Amino acid sequence: MENDQQLTNQQSLEIIQQMINQAKTNITDNGLGWLLWGSMIIFASVSTFVFIQTGAKDIFLGWNIFGIFTIVMLSYDMFKPKRKTVRTYISDLLRLVDIGFIACIFTIIFSINVAVDPNSGFGFFLMIFAFLMLIKGGAVKSRSLMIGAAVNWAGAIAMFLNKDFKYDMLIMAAAVLIGYIVPGFLLWQQHRRANQGNK
Repeated sequence: MENDQQLTNQQSLEIIQQMINQAKTNITDNGLGWLLWGSMIIFASVSTFVFIQTGAKDIFLGWNIFGIFTIVMLSYDMFKPKRKTVRTYISDLLRLVDIGFIACIFTIIFSINVAVDPNSGFGFFLMIFAFLMLIKGGAVKSRSLMIGAAVNWAGAIAMFLNKDFKYDMLIMAAAVLIGYIVPGFLLWQQHRRANQGNK
């Protein structure tokens, strides 16, 4: 009976260890998401600057394309078959952060179309980007993402101080380059090295 009890305790410890290991593996980031979204935001920002400079009729064409791309990607993510994984408290919490981030983004888009001028609205975008970077950076222990968050908050302040909207687009492109692209590339390299080490 005592041996059975010891075996049960050992199995319990193994189960706890497996859960801890699973939680660790759930909180990983291959960096590709940051590279993809960062590239799209930089494209939209730079194209808007060029359209303003050239006197184009639809200066927000790049952002409209980005919006359509975002809706398609979010729809795909919602309806694609989900791979069964062990749910953890941290993974559920990060999922809520993602939902809150998306809700904030659409609220800001709505505000720009209804009440807030684009100069301020795009500054709010950078604030929300920074918040997401800080949370995700802390979760995956990425110092570059957390530095990127600080850069994006500084970019938001610069946008609020700047009065010429076309330069807001250059500020956004620079902030996203540092906040999304650089950390994304570093995470991607780290992910590749980890996969090569496991082979």
